[in-house]
Amino acid sequence: MQNLVRRYQGEPVEIMGRDGRIYRGVIDGDPPPGGMFIRTGFGRRRFIPFFLIAALFLLRFRRRRIF
Repeated sequence: MQNLVRRYQGEPVEIMGRDGRIYRGVIDGDPPPGGMFIRTGFGRRRFIPFFLIAALFLLRFRRRRIF
């Protein structure tokens, strides 16, 4: 998963958590062990642990499932 996060670093993404919540933002910074940071529209950084991620969508051209 860390390789996937590094590959799409700086890209807009949509992350769906296992509980159904949707997180939108840009992948930010080096991924720490066990998770990733996304920067939301308000300039906040949010840590998303890998065990919480159910699906990760890249939002460049169309919604494309990559995990």
